[in-house]
Amino acid sequence: MIEASHLGYARSVALGAALTLCAATGALAQTKIIAGMVAPGPPQWPMYVAEELGYHKENNIAIDALSTGATTAQQVALGAVNIAHSGFPDFVRAADQGAAVKIIINTLAEPPYTIYAKPNIKTIADLKGKTISIGGVKDVTLIYMKGFLAAGGLKTSDVDFLYAKAAGDRFAALAAGGVDAAILNPPTSFRAASLGLSAVGEISAHVKDFPFTVWAVNTVWAEKNRAAVTAFAKSYQRSVAWLYDPANEEQAVSILMKHAKIDRNDGKSSYDYLITKLHAFSRTGEISAQTYEKMKQGLIELGDIKEPTPPLTKFYDASFAAASPK
Repeated sequence: MIEASHLGYARSVALGAALTLCAATGALAQTKIIAGMVAPGPPQWPMYVAEELGYHKENNIAIDALSTGATTAQQVALGAVNIAHSGFPDFVRAADQGAAVKIIINTLAEPPYTIYAKPNIKTIADLKGKTISIGGVKDVTLIYMKGFLAAGGLKTSDVDFLYAKAAGDRFAALAAGGVDAAILNPPTSFRAASLGLSAVGEISAHVKDFPFTVWAVNTVWAEKNRAAVTAFAKSYQRSVAWLYDPANEEQAVSILMKHAKIDRNDGKSSYDYLITKLHAFSRTGEISAQTYEKMKQGLIELGDIKEPTPPLTKFYDASFAAASPK
């Protein structure tokens, strides 16, 4: 029989050992980050790299990625997800309406879109009177389409729009003949090409230095988890630098295939287009004053903000990207 004094001593020793273990492992405790995105695909490539190469783990964070579709901005505003990835107007709109949301990283700094259409449509002018599938009535793709159509002497009133947030849905509508044209990004643009659909033109040829997607954060959560947000930004930008190293191309393609569920041809084509040709991912993650000037004009056209426009700091917290390696 163990005497009470001995039992108390044993418990004290066990408790002391447990506290020592907690102190020793406390630095390794990970912060879970719930990340929302419209749909998995090449736009989230650096996040996949950070996961596969262990950058998140090194920085004591764990990512739980969710597909949130058209409600991505609403989900981060409500706090249902901690961070979110989508077109920048979605988050600017939410922040301007008082939501606890701010952009933290500029991701795809060049629009990776091509307009594909039925085979008989060859030029921008041929789109007059046709139905085009874009992301939404207030989506960044509408801003892109305005510039694209103008290059062919058309206005948005010269065409009809059908809305689908995910590029996969827009591609499906075009492939099925439900629309005459669609604005597509990799890998759906490669699938359209394989079907013999007509490549009318690339957005990047007509809309220059205009951001596409960004990462935004719920600011209430971020205030309590600033170290985790900074760690995410650092892991992300480290992954962007890794993607731009040609020596990593094969591994990068394999990582994209795994997470985006695409084949090697689409993965290779995504690398050739996004990394080698467009240099689409921002190397700094920052939004400059010059870039914001272009963003403002697009947002004014959408009716999301009015003159006098708010300062960039209302929508963007530059401190996280600034803390990332360059």
